[in-house]
Amino acid sequence: MLLRQQILLSVVGFPFIAAAQPTVTYDYVIVGGGAVGLPLAVRLSEDPTKTVVVLEAGNSPNITNLRLNANNFGTANDWQFLTVPQADVGNRVQAQVQGKVLGGGSAINSGMYLRGNKEEYDALETLGATGWNWDSMFAAAKKSEHFHPPSPKEASTFNLTYNPTSHGFSGPISIAIQAVNVSNFFPDFAVPTLEALGHKMNFDPNGGFHTGPSWDFLTALPDSSTRSYAVSGYYLPVINRTNLHVMTECQGTKIIWSTKENTLAPRNDLLTATGVEYIVLDDAGVAQTRTISARNVILSGSALNTPKILELSGVGDPTILNSLNITTLVDLPGVGANLCNQPITTASYLLKNGSIDAGNAIRSAIIDIQPFSGYLSAEDLHRSEQLLQTKPDLLSEAQFKVMKKQIKNGVPQMEFAWARTIFFSPACLDSNVATNSNNITTLTFDRLILSKPFSRGTVHINSTDPLIPPVIDPKYLSAPHDKFAFAKGVQYTRKIVDTEPLKSIIAAPLSPDASVQTDEDFVNYVNTVSVSEHHFVGTSAMTPRSEGGVVDPSMVVYGTTNVRVADLSIIANLPGIHTVSLAYMVAERAAEIIKSE
Repeated sequence: MLLRQQILLSVVGFPFIAAAQPTVTYDYVIVGGGAVGLPLAVRLSEDPTKTVVVLEAGNSPNITNLRLNANNFGTANDWQFLTVPQADVGNRVQAQVQGKVLGGGSAINSGMYLRGNKEEYDALETLGATGWNWDSMFAAAKKSEHFHPPSPKEASTFNLTYNPTSHGFSGPISIAIQAVNVSNFFPDFAVPTLEALGHKMNFDPNGGFHTGPSWDFLTALPDSSTRSYAVSGYYLPVINRTNLHVMTECQGTKIIWSTKENTLAPRNDLLTATGVEYIVLDDAGVAQTRTISARNVILSGSALNTPKILELSGVGDPTILNSLNITTLVDLPGVGANLCNQPITTASYLLKNGSIDAGNAIRSAIIDIQPFSGYLSAEDLHRSEQLLQTKPDLLSEAQFKVMKKQIKNGVPQMEFAWARTIFFSPACLDSNVATNSNNITTLTFDRLILSKPFSRGTVHINSTDPLIPPVIDPKYLSAPHDKFAFAKGVQYTRKIVDTEPLKSIIAAPLSPDASVQTDEDFVNYVNTVSVSEHHFVGTSAMTPRSEGGVVDPSMVVYGTTNVRVADLSIIANLPGIHTVSLAYMVAERAAEIIKSE
């Protein structure tokens, strides 16, 4: 499998993208060829009697270098979405990166692989997603995984261990521990400092207990910066499969419903889809609307795109639809609601000259995932309890209850990634520390992430034109507790760098600088510089219809017979992770459910 991926990744682009047959009624039309949709298509097409077509709005470049992932942001490989001005973060408009490319986010993300904690997945079932729990998602994760254990040298150098029962070894996505060319800063300073703070290393966090610092797991081929993703792992090995067609630069826009005269007429007031409309550009660059017939429609456009397709198809909140003169066919106010995403910021410190080597790592070598008790003082914990006496706006009572229980049980809430920074010298290629020509080095916590925010927002259409982007309002840091806990996380980095042995090599704070001292200062800092981590979930939630849900546990959209949603929009409550692992879990779990039916 590894050799196969290496050979396939040598291809420049993918010349064998198949055209759909216009006269064929496909068993499955999947709208979106991202980190869920493309693997799901591959799994469903394992049955040679089933025909599957994927409509992907983006192109199919061969994106393999994890080091260069940010080069795709703001390009044709990104939807380039923008929020409305965010009132609680300085009224700033924020860019929302979403992969508009075959493979979706798995093609342009940072490759960081975190699974989270058992309780977070069992909470999905508590919220109404029967059968979606730790056991089923853990099995799905292992099915997608090809884990590469550390070499004996790596294991000895960094004291790396792993639990074989927490991993899969024959799946399509390569997972490896980042242990190549890591700066001496990490074993000599970072790990001892964390231990001094009571943060014990968690050498394999993939078995349902992800608390504390761990070495970084990446979706990469071992000992390299070569990305392993939905295209290279799932699709390229089966690219010549005759019952699987992948159509790029084809943007799915609307579901076609049957009429009462049709043999597939609605029954019991449920709608039945007969196909999908999509847009493709002709040779002159003019958008042409075409249709494709389907026995089953699966929306996999992401938490930002799937609500748009549903609303344009007459499924959603009547208030939204009526304002655009769209007939409401299925009254589902939960479509586009419950938008959740993580805020992120950074903090950097100047190190003393000559104290460490730079190394040449790809990503943050250590990620420390902490519950509130791991970084809040006793006084701060009391303040946290006070703030959580009141439910934030737009958050359901059920989610509020679940999230408070997780806090009480010590589920991690904040991520401290050690660390990535701007390179000062061409000779220094390390992504964890940077040195300029005078050997001046900086340490940056490049991912300070509030992993499980309470703030909820919305994403809705404001036009019937399918090419107009949706209106995105995540309402970042609108929940008072989010702003408090996030600012305290940034403030905690001051305690980290004031702890030996790290303290002995710290020269000064850089960002926020030394003038930032008070609680209010740190709140102002996150208001000014925090941005989006682009881990969107929740807008087609798998919860009861009576509680704002959009899909049932089989992913079928309420009020329909054969329309499903299979992307991260169905996840009602965000685990404290980077979501590519969750995407593969959803793909494998979705395939299992659909095949069983």
